[in-house]
Amino acid sequence: MRALKIQLFLLLTICSMFGAQLLAQGPGKASYINAENLRKAKRYQEAVAKYDEAIKLEAGNYRYYFSRGKCYYAMKEYDLALSSFEETVEYKKDFVFAYTLIAKIYRRKEDLPNAIYYYDLAFQNEQDPKRKVGYKMEAIKLLLQQNKTEEAQKHLAEVKAVAPDNINILYFDAKISNQNGDYENAKSSMVTATNSPSMATEAPANAAKYWYELGYAYNKLGDYQNAQKSWEKAYFGKYKPLIDREKSINSPSYFYRMAVSYYMISAYTECKAQVDKALELQNNFSAAYLLMGKIDKKRGDYSSAINNYKSASNFETDPAKKAKLESMLVSLQVDAEDFDGAISTANSVLSKQPNSPSIIYLKALAQYRTGQYNGAISSLESLMAGTTDNMTKAKYNFIIGMAARNSDTEKAKMAFKSAMFGPYKPAAKNELDKLMKAG
Repeated sequence: MRALKIQLFLLLTICSMFGAQLLAQGPGKASYINAENLRKAKRYQEAVAKYDEAIKLEAGNYRYYFSRGKCYYAMKEYDLALSSFEETVEYKKDFVFAYTLIAKIYRRKEDLPNAIYYYDLAFQNEQDPKRKVGYKMEAIKLLLQQNKTEEAQKHLAEVKAVAPDNINILYFDAKISNQNGDYENAKSSMVTATNSPSMATEAPANAAKYWYELGYAYNKLGDYQNAQKSWEKAYFGKYKPLIDREKSINSPSYFYRMAVSYYMISAYTECKAQVDKALELQNNFSAAYLLMGKIDKKRGDYSSAINNYKSASNFETDPAKKAKLESMLVSLQVDAEDFDGAISTANSVLSKQPNSPSIIYLKALAQYRTGQYNGAISSLESLMAGTTDNMTKAKYNFIIGMAARNSDTEKAKMAFKSAMFGPYKPAAKNELDKLMKAG
């Protein structure tokens, strides 16, 4: 008897549950199930008829509208699909999948503002963080397609609050910041992204976009060495020409050419700023050091000018150009009254060009000024045989006379007599007269 009562209780419970389930399913459930089976069999037109039947029986069930919309979508009846999805969210405001399909339809129609609007609604109603990020990123991509960077940045701020360390979000943040000229923020985002553990699993070609944006930010901030390091890791596919273009307008030669322009109008501060950029990119740029030396010379800073001329000479690899730079350095050292330095540099030049008249002359002049009179006389006498110009002969003879006047008066007298030409005549006559009076 007890067993019978238990069986009867269980039967009543099951019947009660089944009846409740039927009641919960609603009057349109059977038609909906038939429609779903037809849809899965790709018998879309018949499925739509059954969904319509279910909707007539139970107008407030959002799932019926949504599934009918999926049928229309599969049939490429996008306007009818859109209408069904819009009815879906009327009955269930937080039904994310309907919002995403509405966004896709508007995207197909190239109605991007509406597509963005519905992706944003999907973002607002989604609970799963990963999908939430995905919907917002689609909206951001569409905004960037339209160059609406400011609006995209607002959406980006919202999604960053959800996933602040997501490298794709950081990438778009950097991309937009670079476009808007906020290079510090772009750098910060990409430093975080490129140091993220997620980057370890990225293939080099896929990671290129992150390194490109980081290099771009560094480049615009004037940190050319770090820009170069970043771009070396970004040199793949479509980024190659982009990097080459940026380098062409931000290269040592580019900044040097700008520096020359400023130098030509005596804008030395601006010129030096561009030279500094060139040397930051290429610290062995000979021409840049020479230009810096010329600026120093113009400003009367001979010590710095000499150092820069030396650097220009040291970094020059072309033998002919190197010799020319050393010759210019000798002349500068003489002008700066660095006569010992001039003699040393002259000897270096003469070891490679032993018959250079201009360097032999400068060496002789430096020897005279340091009291190395015999050396000066010897150097100038070696030049005399190859000289036919009277003015040049007068110059050489005048220096010989000055060098010999205290040690060999006869040589000095003869030299001063031969120096009486052009601008040297008055001083040569004066020195000769003093020697003649002395006996």
